[in-house]
Amino acid sequence: MLVGYLIIAGAAAVVSLAGGHGFDAHLRGPSFLIEPPSRIEFSNSSGAWLDCAASGSPAPNIDWSTADGLPAGDVPGVRRVLRNGTLVLLPFQAAAFRQDVHSAAYRCVASNSVGRILSRDVQVRAIVTQAYTVDVEVVEGVSRGCTSILRCVVPSHVKDLVRVVSWLQEPAFHIYPSLQGDGKFHLLPTGELLIHSLEFSDQFLSYRCRTMHRLTRQVVVSSSANIRIAEHRGVIPPTILEHSGIIYVGQDESTSLVCVAKACPTPEYRWYAQTGAEQMPVLSGPRTRLLGPVLAIEAVTLSDSGVYQCLASNHGGETSAELRLVVMAPLSVEVSPSLLSVHLGGNAEFTCIVSTHSQAGQHFITWYKDGRQLPGAGRQSETLTLNGIGREDRGMYQCVVRRGDDTAQASAELQLGDAPPVLLYSFIEQTLQPGPAVSLKCSAAGNPTPQVSWTLDGFPLPTITRFVIGQHVTVHGDVISHVNISQVMVEDGGEYSCIAENRAGKVVHSARLNVYGLPYIRVIPKVTAVAGETLRLKCPVAGYPIEEIKWERSGRELPDNLRQKVLSDGTLVVSSVQKELDTGTYTCWARNKQGHSARRSGDVTVIVPPIIEPFNFQEGLSEGMRTRTVCGVRAGDEPLTISWLKDGHSPFQLSPKALSDTSISPIDSFSSLLSLSNLAAEHSGDYTCVAANPAAEVRYTAKLQVKGN
Repeated sequence: MLVGYLIIAGAAAVVSLAGGHGFDAHLRGPSFLIEPPSRIEFSNSSGAWLDCAASGSPAPNIDWSTADGLPAGDVPGVRRVLRNGTLVLLPFQAAAFRQDVHSAAYRCVASNSVGRILSRDVQVRAIVTQAYTVDVEVVEGVSRGCTSILRCVVPSHVKDLVRVVSWLQEPAFHIYPSLQGDGKFHLLPTGELLIHSLEFSDQFLSYRCRTMHRLTRQVVVSSSANIRIAEHRGVIPPTILEHSGIIYVGQDESTSLVCVAKACPTPEYRWYAQTGAEQMPVLSGPRTRLLGPVLAIEAVTLSDSGVYQCLASNHGGETSAELRLVVMAPLSVEVSPSLLSVHLGGNAEFTCIVSTHSQAGQHFITWYKDGRQLPGAGRQSETLTLNGIGREDRGMYQCVVRRGDDTAQASAELQLGDAPPVLLYSFIEQTLQPGPAVSLKCSAAGNPTPQVSWTLDGFPLPTITRFVIGQHVTVHGDVISHVNISQVMVEDGGEYSCIAENRAGKVVHSARLNVYGLPYIRVIPKVTAVAGETLRLKCPVAGYPIEEIKWERSGRELPDNLRQKVLSDGTLVVSSVQKELDTGTYTCWARNKQGHSARRSGDVTVIVPPIIEPFNFQEGLSEGMRTRTVCGVRAGDEPLTISWLKDGHSPFQLSPKALSDTSISPIDSFSSLLSLSNLAAEHSGDYTCVAANPAAEVRYTAKLQVKGN
């Protein structure tokens, strides 16, 4: 097992694995559902297609590139990329062969807004169909009682595409490949035909070999040939005519080691396996068959790899040959963890695990991010370091393993954990005369990307044509927002605030825009306060300079009790708001040193948030029984809305049958009945009642356990 490490280091990390709160439940990087094979061979008459599909959220786009990263798009009449992601190589005439299309390496590319991944290399080889003939070669000088060898000679330009499927003893006796033959004839997996125990009459029989092209399925039969029997006396010592040399075979496949000797009388064969410095005889077993010149091994394992020796002997002497068996274990690659969430400035570590012990050569590990090779990532067990996780580090990381011409890959996603917004830039306080244009700008970062809103003295900006709000997000996820005011007027003065907020928190920046002029108080919109919480009411005063700001209610200057206070900037603060005492009309009054003043009133409404009565399900419920429970809101102002969640989901994620046995019905405006008429095991779970009014949303959860029968 080979292990490569990718470490992204920085300040102290806060890392969570899948299931932690740092993950964005709505976004997932691409992952291959269908990855094209590492090799595709096809004939020019048939063409080929390469399928590729990936999952992710949002749904990934599928594209193709060459191994050097260039786009592999449509080539009229030669290559097409279908909408479903399939790459089609069209049939073509021999004269239309293109090296860059028909003998090239391709990659499938899956990408979405999270990141980008590459498939393994796909080596494409188009074969232009050519006519060929085959001949039979007969080993000469074989005596009666010995073994003759017939070879099917295939031209070199098609040798790796053509295999011997059978031999024909004319007129109609077919000999097919077999591990052990039938005693007289033995067609080896390599295509040679052995004819044992030769008799004088065998030289009058004719033989042909039948071959098949594995791409075109074309069958070609050789001309006929005869055996010649040599008349001689005495013993012929063994001479190795044919042996397998180096045999490559995939794990769990079957293979044959062949070692054929010319000798008379027919030699005896013995097989040995090299174990360390010692040679051990190979014995027949459940997976091993000794068939004279053939050693057959079924369902090979990695332990079968090694050096083998065959020894052929008769009365005249003995000879030997050495063969090497290399078992090719498939490349299996995994990146752990497959999903990782890290806070900004933290550390991340991915491990590339290569599950293979093949002796077929050294492995090389390369790391990629979003389809681009990371610097210095060309060796196995490589370590890469960054000084702290930044927003640009999120995305898809891949470990690509190469062994000779084979490649395999696995990917992992690095997400940024939730990070509250921080302000990268904020506007400053300004004091100016009426007339010029003004621009206020805020820039914020966070994860997820924060939303930016603006207020003026705590209220929404005026909806007039002189105010224009603009916003855009940079490639790094920074949000830049600005407020442009054309021809600023006295009433535009006040405290402006930009609020950057995401699910991890919010940050607020405020600064005044002072416009010289007489006091002016903008309209105070209706304010809703929540009972029990603190109310902060800012006087929306414009004009500059302002000497004094006061608040009144029912003709009485505030504060008039211990829960009230007026801050130096004129903000009225009321703590522990009460519905009966604090609902009413409030008046803001402002003046300058010259005695000019302005006043404006606004209404404050206090709403009581909902309070849910505790509820539960009875114990001992079994399948087929019935149960019900009521969610009642014992306090809280109307209008109320009451809804239900099961395991956090609405609508309930149940089968159609279980869903039909579930009903929700209102009892009145402040209670709801949940009924389950025919309990099933899938009804088990957490049921949450959600009550909401304009003040707040509250929840209460009870667990239901249904026992099986």
